Amino acid sequence: MKAITAIALLSGAAQAAPAVNSDSVQPFSTPNLLNLIPRTLEIAEKRKGWLYGTFPFGVAPYPTGKLADKTIADQRAIWAPPVFELGGIIVNETAEATAAVIALGNFSTLDDYSKVYTNLWRTSLPSGPLPGMLTNHTDDRTFSMMRLSSIPFRLRRVQRHDALLFPVDEKISRAITGHSLEELHAQGRLFSEDFAEMKDQEATTAYGAGCQAYFYIDNAGDFLPLAIKVIVKGREDSALVYTPKDLHAEWLFAKMTINANDGWHSTWGHTTFSHSSAEAPYLALIRSLSENHPILALVNRIENTPWSIRPNLQDSLVNGSRETGPKYYPWTADAARDWAGYVYSSGETSNFSGNYFLTSMRTRGLIDYKYGPALKSYPFYEDASVLMGVIRGFLTSFINSYYKNDKAVASDRELQAWLKETVPGQVHDFPKQIQTKKDIVDILSHQIYLGSIVHSIMSGNGNQLDIMSLPFTTAGWQMPIPTKKGVITDIMPWMPTPEAAAWQVATYAAGNRASWKDTNMTLAYLLDDQRLLSRMNKETRTAAAKFKSEMIALSEQWRTRGFDENGLDRGMPYVWNVLDPKWAIYWSVV
Repeated sequence: MKAITAIALLSGAAQAAPAVNSDSVQPFSTPNLLNLIPRTLEIAEKRKGWLYGTFPFGVAPYPTGKLADKTIADQRAIWAPPVFELGGIIVNETAEATAAVIALGNFSTLDDYSKVYTNLWRTSLPSGPLPGMLTNHTDDRTFSMMRLSSIPFRLRRVQRHDALLFPVDEKISRAITGHSLEELHAQGRLFSEDFAEMKDQEATTAYGAGCQAYFYIDNAGDFLPLAIKVIVKGREDSALVYTPKDLHAEWLFAKMTINANDGWHSTWGHTTFSHSSAEAPYLALIRSLSENHPILALVNRIENTPWSIRPNLQDSLVNGSRETGPKYYPWTADAARDWAGYVYSSGETSNFSGNYFLTSMRTRGLIDYKYGPALKSYPFYEDASVLMGVIRGFLTSFINSYYKNDKAVASDRELQAWLKETVPGQVHDFPKQIQTKKDIVDILSHQIYLGSIVHSIMSGNGNQLDIMSLPFTTAGWQMPIPTKKGVITDIMPWMPTPEAAAWQVATYAAGNRASWKDTNMTLAYLLDDQRLLSRMNKETRTAAAKFKSEMIALSEQWRTRGFDENGLDRGMPYVWNVLDPKWAIYWSVV
């Protein structure tokens, strides 16, 4: 399954579906009386060829029909050869890494896991994990600040109306924070992550648990961990709670156990967050708008080869079953598919407007919370806010250039047809109206956000460089979760073998796309498509040039980041540049 998993996680690049008619040079246009009949006939014919089908992975409708099948086949002919070529390279790099670690004497300490990266993975992961990850992996600030940068989607503030997840001994809480748990809650200083549902997944021969955790803002404004509850199925009533006051090895074990939860969330959650939740409205859009509509043309560019990832992952899960695949994850292939479906069906990853960038963070109490202090450093929010500002700036100019006023948006019969189509298209929590220019800017902004920012965080540039880097996180433990404290004085017996370590690097390096850094595959070049722009109006071409210029300037600015005099980057003991616009891929490639 090493090869299968690597190949599946490399689902590749091709032209957007459905392709713009190459023989047509007419400008894009919105519907009007003059084009009513030809566009109506075109859309009716297209609807016959783009139908709603089902797929065993990812829940959302999957396209079927004559036109859809041809588009998917044409895309596969483009992306498959380079994907399989790189997959073959990763297979060889995996064998090389395993042999290198064994030749160097295996792993004796956590720091020895740097061996699995040093001078290896020259094609798939040539730079290794982010600066600081191999040296500061035990630092509590690395653990806590990861939730404000690389894995930000399950963190929430424990708001005034929220119940506490679990108790923490008052003396221990005061010794760590100066406050009781209840005082932190009342002051709006308490935050949590909850992965308790993961304990119920079908297990492999590796070991894991579902975890819950508390974090807090201390009196200096720093964001730090307080406690972790490690929950094993069948042992819920005796679940152990770990804090920084426990043995160093046991506290580290607890941190790494919930890290594995977050890693699983990124790995399988992204398939329905940045893929299924973007594919569903896109399929409804294809069935509603003319190929000559500027909005469909733009979304075709945003959703480059969207239909490849779910079939590839399904193939890997079927061919890499628990009977034949590696035992390095604590949960089976079936569990991965079921859990991805669960977070989609629950609305966590599928809710469209509820997951708008600012809306989600406000709902979770992470910004604009009036009953507690603001986060002093929030790198994900800070970087994504700047990117979203540039994105919304372009989209505002784009929409203003095609719609004179809000009435023109409300009168666009194709946009209104899209709104209606999202109901049979099973788009969760789509906006109830498209009546204003802001409405459509919000929708398109979120479509770009899912494919570029969310995907880069959860898969593209993210987890292999930070949350799933060794030894910060291991995919699964090699020994059972202890039933009592005082058992783990040395964490090494629980840690992965050279084979398991190489497998973990290979599995996540597959999504890195190292060779695409500084190329036109990155976010800065999202709109750098001359064939597309040649049919857009002048105002859109001007706005696209400004978008590219601003993104390149941001990339240059962010690349000057490094460690300050305290060895930190914005409060993090690692340098986090995952959203660099000339590094982050502009669409949901894997």
